[in-house]
Amino acid sequence: MTTQQLRELFVQYFVDRGHLAQPSAPLVLHDDPTSLFTSAGMQPYMSAFRGETKPPASKVTSIQRCLRTNDIEGVGFHNRYATFFEMLGNFSFGDYFKEGAIEMAWDLMTNVLRLPTEHLYVTVYTDDDEAERIWHEHIGVPMDRISRLGRSDNWWPKERWEGPCGPCSEIHLDLGPEFGCDRPDCAVGCDCDRYLELWNLVFQMYTEAEDGTLTPLPKPGIDTGMGLERLALVMQGVRHLGETDEMAHIARRITDVISDQSGTELRYGQHGRSDLALRIIADHIRAAVFTQAGGVVPSNEGAGYVLRRFIRRSYRYGRQLGATEPFLHRVVPAVTEAMGQHHRELAEREEFSSELVRREEERFASTLRQGMGLFERVVGELEQEQTDAIPGEKAFTLYDTYGFPVELTVELAAERGLQVDMEGFQEAMEAQRVRSGMGSAGLAGARQELSLAQVPATEFVGYDHGSSQARVVALIADDELVEMAKAEQEVAVVLDQTPFYAEQGGQVGDSGSIQMAGAELAVRNTTKRGDKTLHIAVLKRGSVQVGDEVSATVDSRRRHAVMRNHTGTHLLHAALRQVLGEHVSQSGSLVAPDRLRFDFTHHEAVSTEQLTEIERLCNQWILDDRPVQAEDRDYEDAMRDGAIAIFTEKYDKQVRTISTEGVSTELCGGTHVSRTAQIGSFHIVDESSVAAGIRRIEALTGMGAAEHHRHLADQVHALAVALGSPPEQIGDRVAQLRDQISDLNRRLEKASSSGAAMVDVPSLLESATDVAGVHLISAHVPEVDRKLLGQLADQLATQLSPAVVLLGSAVDDKVALVCKADKAALAAGAHAGKLVSEAARSCDGGGGGRPDFAEGAGRDGGKLDQALAGAEVILRQQLGG
Repeated sequence: MTTQQLRELFVQYFVDRGHLAQPSAPLVLHDDPTSLFTSAGMQPYMSAFRGETKPPASKVTSIQRCLRTNDIEGVGFHNRYATFFEMLGNFSFGDYFKEGAIEMAWDLMTNVLRLPTEHLYVTVYTDDDEAERIWHEHIGVPMDRISRLGRSDNWWPKERWEGPCGPCSEIHLDLGPEFGCDRPDCAVGCDCDRYLELWNLVFQMYTEAEDGTLTPLPKPGIDTGMGLERLALVMQGVRHLGETDEMAHIARRITDVISDQSGTELRYGQHGRSDLALRIIADHIRAAVFTQAGGVVPSNEGAGYVLRRFIRRSYRYGRQLGATEPFLHRVVPAVTEAMGQHHRELAEREEFSSELVRREEERFASTLRQGMGLFERVVGELEQEQTDAIPGEKAFTLYDTYGFPVELTVELAAERGLQVDMEGFQEAMEAQRVRSGMGSAGLAGARQELSLAQVPATEFVGYDHGSSQARVVALIADDELVEMAKAEQEVAVVLDQTPFYAEQGGQVGDSGSIQMAGAELAVRNTTKRGDKTLHIAVLKRGSVQVGDEVSATVDSRRRHAVMRNHTGTHLLHAALRQVLGEHVSQSGSLVAPDRLRFDFTHHEAVSTEQLTEIERLCNQWILDDRPVQAEDRDYEDAMRDGAIAIFTEKYDKQVRTISTEGVSTELCGGTHVSRTAQIGSFHIVDESSVAAGIRRIEALTGMGAAEHHRHLADQVHALAVALGSPPEQIGDRVAQLRDQISDLNRRLEKASSSGAAMVDVPSLLESATDVAGVHLISAHVPEVDRKLLGQLADQLATQLSPAVVLLGSAVDDKVALVCKADKAALAAGAHAGKLVSEAARSCDGGGGGRPDFAEGAGRDGGKLDQALAGAEVILRQQLGG
């Protein structure tokens, strides 16, 4: 059974049993301070388990993209570890509980997948009598195949955190003694590869305080997770995750590419060491492709650091297999071929992904040899010193200068039996930083905000109405729920329904007013907390309390400006894809009333000609007065019809699409104009780089664009007046002035050069002194620039040998110094760089350079003669005299 068939079978099994199939939430968590990546299937539903948001249905199933790096060292070595993986899950929000979850899991395992019951084992939490009873009495699992394990194995998550948690029950498959460790006590829970955990059934029952206090959830729930790759391993009868059908396809492409480069045939199964490397590379390139599909580019922090580590670690293993040049980018299409049927975004991002990986490979290749040279020198020093720990500052140099992720240095050191001083490394970094995926530890770092579980959800009516009647259902002041607020107090107001759009998807929150008899609130911003809308406001007069009937009104002028800019971003996105290519996708945005900002994937600066065409297209569509239509649709149907989605966003089964006739259709929950002509006009004001592979365009629409054009016209007029030319001839006038300036500079340089003839060269030659057999000229040449000093030094040094020439000049109290040493002086031990450095320091400055030629500068011209006089002592020390 193929991996894709397993995906379809799992989802269909639970859909047939009343579950709503939900698309995967984003893999990369751009705005989550506690986690870099989604690392568990239940993570998108945490607020629903807490009771803070309404779940999409009482029973849900999904295949969630996940990433963890806490087991990266075991990838390839053990049969069960992967960095990127897909979590098959079914969830119950107050519907079925332990018995229902256990029944369906066992039925799917034994009756549908036909796994042999005699090889299946289950575990329960140490005091979960109920789960044990269900397994034994209701399902019929013998007691000798049921184990009770503690918190580290059968409580989720095992780390204490302020989130949904509870005991769990796991289903394990005995793969056979050939996978085992041969220890007599080997059993379920052993860390060898024999007993493979397939499915974890979590009974979400509590939230847990820092002191361990358990508080029951409003409704107990079920959260299950089964690794798709592990299930494929079992169903396909292979030994490693890397040998399953999709991973094997990727591995075959790796062997093809490396064989092509090395000229030697490489194939999986030849040798254990090369097989290990192939499994690691296949895992990492797959993880890299999905990570960058989530909007990540290589960098030295956060998710970008993880992506960089995947690529660079893979590249090093590829070199060990015989790769002679960047090769990973040629493997990227294989990931799409293997997994693109289910993950459609991979095909859309393939070209961009390949180029991004290629550039990162080339960047690393250019520094790898130098970095390895430093590493080998460090190892040599340790051998001489008979120590076994690489100093932290050396590891930091490898990281900072040569782009070695510190984990790579640790791996290289381990191969030599060495350690790395990680404490010293962190000190060199000057601060602790999160450098890898959070895994479950990231979840454990979360902190629960003020619970609004008992507050009713807010209904949004703002697509069709700018004002509405509403009722106050909650007031929050100083992060506490209060019953009343008084004048001048800042308060967050929750209404049962609202026309105010809450900040999300790049669009800023609405502002406006909330009024009632005798009181008025000025709403400054609107935000979301789960399914509640928080109106951040100041009470201007009177008082407000929970239960009050109010009138909520949006600032319509500001809202319409935001709408123009939001629809403008959709036009810009479409124009970018038309002009630059289909690889362009949104990587971030800001939609404000006064401007719009759009970040997108592209590997090079957008040319002036391209920007002109992009702007022209947007304005043409505006002039066409095309209709803009919003429609609620099924997610899968919308995607099949070509709607553009942002893969960093989480979408429900039902989505809202914004279609601009003949231009584009995007999944978007924001507010928009109804026809493009309402935008008025569109003007690009800036294009810049945000990060490697990410560009940014800032633009204006409506009156903002008109005012900007007026401002530019005023500047052109003022410039024309200053230049004394008509506006249409400014370019010619500037070119004329540029030519005049160039001519004046040439004359000035000629005049300066002629000044060299006025310098008394014979007198300078006669001033030379003998210092240990080397001629030294150390002289002050008044009112001469650095370039002329260099010419004089060269001229003097050619007439004396061996010779060292140190010349200085002071103009407006600023010192210029040059020093020249000929080959004979160098052989005697002279060093121009060190000599000029000392002289410049004496003038309150600095300098340095090569042994044969160097320059310096100083801030105190009054000390120049003293500095020049000291040259003889310095040179004598260099010559050993």
